[in-house]
Amino acid sequence: MDDQSRLPRPDRDRSLHEVIQDFGASLRPGGPDGEIDEWSVYDETFRRLVRWAENAGCFFEGFQPLKEGGREHDLIFDSVTLNWLKFTKPAAAGYVVSFDSHPPSLGPGLPLEYLERLLLQNAIFADTVTFVGIGGERHRPRLITRQADVPGENASPAEIRELMAVLDFHELPPAFSLGYDDSLAFARHDAAVFDLRPANVVKTADGLIVPIDAIATALDDSSRAALGV
Repeated sequence: MDDQSRLPRPDRDRSLHEVIQDFGASLRPGGPDGEIDEWSVYDETFRRLVRWAENAGCFFEGFQPLKEGGREHDLIFDSVTLNWLKFTKPAAAGYVVSFDSHPPSLGPGLPLEYLERLLLQNAIFADTVTFVGIGGERHRPRLITRQADVPGENASPAEIRELMAVLDFHELPPAFSLGYDDSLAFARHDAAVFDLRPANVVKTADGLIVPIDAIATALDDSSRAALGV
């Protein structure tokens, strides 16, 4: 499905909140598929994801990205709508932050955790990421989302810090800077954002600073204590 005219259209996308509620219902104890065995939670969650997508009419079997991306995503640029289709790696759902160790670390996310992370990114940065569907192969599915293209250049670390200060975040010590060597981390009372680096933040021609990729996580009392917030 590399013909631009055959790419999934934006008017068929679903909101992240809606998908979290709909798909999440099949993962809860007492849901339509029953409780997941804790020893097979990762594989079983992806099996249910494909089954859910088939029933919801958003399983694009065999639909693959055209451009290799970074550690989490591969890509297709939709030149008609000026959007990026972002595919998670096969049978993966990006990274999430774990507070089980000190300092916190990155670990493989489950599909629902990944969608909740993107929903938080939308809320913090006024982003408009939407859910397209599930692509890839049946046994190696990829979550597909849509994000608007933001033309510009990489923002500097100083510009990233200035933006986060405006959003009431303060910078965390280097020990918490998960991701790459140049990744920055920030926290406020309700959330933390990791892996903010020049390659993930765009400065537009008008001088706007726009994060296009980040690892956001909600904070509770325990995770706030782990970060010293």
